[in-house]
Amino acid sequence: MKEKLNELDTKSEQAKELGIELPKDGYWGNTSSKVCGMVGGAEGGNFTKNAVQSFEEMLSKRNK
Repeated sequence: MKEKLNELDTKSEQAKELGIELPKDGYWGNTSSKVCGMVGGAEGGNFTKNAVQSFEEMLSKRNK
């Protein structure tokens, strides 16, 4: 399931896949932080993973 979530482009798509009802007015302020973390966690994790990978590649090119 994690792989499928990583392929989705937006947090709204991730929420739908997780079975989380999207706020009809688009305002997430009344949604619990636990639920928001479920949606944003996958995206944030990918961002960090990609940033570390990019930095490591830059360092390896620099040391050659």
